[in-house]
Order: sequence, then structure tokens, then C-alpha cells
Amino acid sequence: MSYTLQNNAYHVLGLDVSASEKDILKRAKEIVNRLKIDEHPDYDLDVGLFKDFRTEDSVKDSLQKLQAAKKKIKEYFFWLQIADSIDEEALGLLKKKDYSGAIGVWQKASEGQSTKALFYKKNLAILYCLVLSVENNKEYLASSLAAWKELTDSDKFWTSFSKVYKLHDEQTASEDIFIDFKNHVVEYLSDIYTELHQIHKNADYVNGFQKTFSVKGEKIEKSVLGPAYQVISGAVEGLETMQVSKDGVFDKEESEKIKQLVGVIQQELNKLIDLGLYEDSQTKIMRDRAANALRTIVLDLHNNLNEFDKSLQLLQVAIQICGTESLKNKLESEIQQIQKSISDDVENSLNLAIPGYRDNEGVLAVKNNFIEFRNKRMFYKDITGVAYHSTKHTTSVYFIPVSTTHSYSFTLVSGNDRIDITFSGGSNNEERQQIFGRLIGLCEHLVEPVLVKKMVSSIFENGETLTIGGVEFSKDGYSRHKSAWFGKGEKETVRWTDTVYIPKFSAGSVYLFRDNEGKSQQFTSVSMSTLNAVMIPELVKACVNHG
Repeated sequence: MSYTLQNNAYHVLGLDVSASEKDILKRAKEIVNRLKIDEHPDYDLDVGLFKDFRTEDSVKDSLQKLQAAKKKIKEYFFWLQIADSIDEEALGLLKKKDYSGAIGVWQKASEGQSTKALFYKKNLAILYCLVLSVENNKEYLASSLAAWKELTDSDKFWTSFSKVYKLHDEQTASEDIFIDFKNHVVEYLSDIYTELHQIHKNADYVNGFQKTFSVKGEKIEKSVLGPAYQVISGAVEGLETMQVSKDGVFDKEESEKIKQLVGVIQQELNKLIDLGLYEDSQTKIMRDRAANALRTIVLDLHNNLNEFDKSLQLLQVAIQICGTESLKNKLESEIQQIQKSISDDVENSLNLAIPGYRDNEGVLAVKNNFIEFRNKRMFYKDITGVAYHSTKHTTSVYFIPVSTTHSYSFTLVSGNDRIDITFSGGSNNEERQQIFGRLIGLCEHLVEPVLVKKMVSSIFENGETLTIGGVEFSKDGYSRHKSAWFGKGEKETVRWTDTVYIPKFSAGSVYLFRDNEGKSQQFTSVSMSTLNAVMIPELVKACVNHG
């Protein structure tokens, strides 16, 4: 119900706005007494639109309103003034529920700009709102807004209203009270149209009011914007607390959660669009907050997980949502950066088909910053171990070789995750050897520089000792323990300050050397199947250069 009108003090007491304080007190006492004996009185000035609106509480509340100068002027303004036969005719038709007839009477009488015509127009505007309380009528809605707009913008009306009100007001309201009411009258009107919106669940009431007046009342703040902002804020907080890169993977569950939260935000914003409140200053603040929450996720996806396509999609959504031009411009510049990342990624990406796997399971995707195989992704910066080697198996019959098979193994390790690629080749070995060579080349180009740099930093900056296949690498040099019959053998060390020879690959092993009177002499060897053994040559070079 439109409670502003239904609970109007003059309506509840069944009095005309010209009623004296004595009449008001007498009527209030009469109604309360009759209610106590279960009598529900009707009066000549009842409009016949509402039921059960006279209660002891509503009567007491009405009396309090009419005894407070600031509240009384509001009650006076928002009720019908029955001053002559035209007003009585319209009221009679209204009580018979002949709404169009009553509207027609005051509509005709309100033509022109005379003082009487303006007061007929106020009655007409109130009548439209009363009828809209029980009937959803688009034409009445538009006409009511036009009538209120004309009245509130008319200096002549306000001058006349002030004079008439003072004639009826025994409390002699001050000029400050009148000015305060005039300054807030549109907000009070906003409350009425918000109530009508709630009755009919029709956004046209709020939207139409916003287009006409661009002012929000208390009720629209509390009952429309408040709940919408609360829902949006909850969804935004959900986005703000997400840490999509924490586990190093952007999974389906995280994607669905983002989709669900964005859906909630968009749903509420769509409601505000329908209500004409999308460009409201508070709404713009909420829109920017939502857009920034998405932007944070975008930066995480882009910078830490290289999810360029998803970053672009979410940033485009953020641009649609954001409320200010400054943020929009910032997001648009970031879109250009993501588009460049996508372009670079496409240009530098490689899909390498690994033999021996079903369908697309054996496709190795190589990107700028990560490698992906069988739904497992590793970023080069996170890789901690590498191993690759090949072996040859010859089958003989009566000591005569009849076939040769080559087996290839390639491993990457990142924390507890591993990517293991294995395949073999027989008669078609040349093609598979080329594939293995490309894997090694990718490792040397994309993984090795990053991993070696981390190893050197660990050794020289953190003072750590790395062990690869029994060989220890420290800031002093590389060492091994001599074999001994009992206990641990004596440690031998090749210092970085000595003449250092670069390790070499041979027959599936990595050979390290020491200087012996100006010539290289084998120091020890490590199988290439040992994790990070293939890094040893470049690691030794980097350590020598660092020293």
C-alpha cells in the first residue's frame, strides 16, 4: 500500500485539511472510543480505497503528526482539500469507485493557471496517486508525474499554498518550516512512488520518477538501493577474497565461482537500470568497486597464471560495469596490454605432438611462460628439476642384431608436480629423435636459464649447497666424497678459483673434470637420468662467471 497516503493523518481522522485543532482532538477521541467497542466508523470524507486503516495506533500517530508543525504541513499538503462543489463532486465519484469520472472533474477544473486551478491540480495529482495504489495504470502514472512536476516548479503555486496554509494553520507555522518543506517535498514524493513500485513490483514508478525529478527519497534509499547495494557488496567481497593463483592453477571451480558472483552483480545492476538508478552517484561507486575487484583477479590471472583469454573476458566485463570514466580509461589501456600478451603468446606458442599417446593427450603446449601437458601446467619460473636422456636397446638372434629400439625420457619437476614424457622409436626413429631434440632445445631455451639463475642465487646469495647425483655445489666449488671401505670418504673439491673445465655429455652421463698439470682429468660423472644432471654444464659456467 501507499502508506504515505493511506496513513495520512487527515485521511485516518476523516477530516478535511481545513479542520481546526478542536475538531482534530474531538475526532481522534471519538474514533478511539468507538474502536474500543469494536465499531469501525466511516465518514463523509473517506475516499473508499483502503480497508482497516483506522486503528488506535494510527489515530494516535495521526494526532501526534498534526500537533507537530513540521509534520503537519506534510500531512496537509498530501491530502485532498474539499473546498467547493467541484471538489465534492469529484470526491463523490471517487467513493463510488468511478475513478475516471473523478479524474475528469478535477482535470477539467485544473486547466489554466489561476490559483483555484492550481489547487484542483494538487487534488488531481493526489487522486492519481490514490488510484495508482489500487490500479496499475501507465497513463495515470505519466499524468501524475507531469502534474506534480508542474506544481513543484510553479512559484505561483507555492506562494498561493503558503497563504492558504497559514489561513488554516492555528499553530502559525514559521517561514523556516515552510521553506524546509518546500525543499524536501520532492523527496516525500519519491517515497510515494517507491511505495507504488513496491505494491505493483513495477520499475516504471521509480524509473519514471527519476526521469522527471532526479531525486531520491528516504524510502528508495532504504528499500531499493540499500538491499541492492548489500547484495552487490556481498558479491564484491567474494571476488575480493579470491586468490586464484595461490595454488598455481585456475580451475573450473574458481571459474564457476567468478561467473556466479559476477552474475549476482549484473542481476542487481540490471534492476537498478530498470529503476533508472544506474547512473546514481552511489551506484557508480558500487560499480567501480565491483570493477576493481574484477581487475584484481585479472591482474592475478594475467601476471601469475598467464590466463590471457580469461583475463581479457573479465576485464571487458569490468569495463561494462565500471561507473567512472577515469576507471574506464584505465581498464581500456590494460585491455590493450592483455591483447598484446595474447598476440605475443600466439606468435611464440608451439604445439608439439608427442608420439605414443591417444588423440590430443600427447600434445605438448609450449607458451611464453609455461608448458602444459595432459592438463598439467608448469610455469618456467616454478620449475625446480629437469632430466632427459635416451637409451638404445638392441635385440639379437644368435648374436646377430636384428632390431634396435630407442627410448626417450623427458621430465620436469615443480614442487610435488611432475611432467613425465616417454616414448620410443624403432624403424621410424629419425622422426622421434627430432622430437626429442626439440624437447631438449625447448628446455635449453626456456627452462635452463631460469633454473640455473635460481641455482646460482641459492649458492652464492643464500650460502646453500646443492647436491646433484652425489656432487655438491657450493660457493667454494664442486666436491665429491672419495670412496672408502669404512665410513665416509675424504672430500675432493674443485674450487672456482682453480682451472675449471666445462662438464661434457657422453654415453648418457655428464662428466666433470679437474685440472691435472694443465690437462683435464675426469673428476666424476653423473647419469643424465638424475634430476638436474643436464643442468651441470651451464651451472658450472655460471658459477665460474659469478666468481
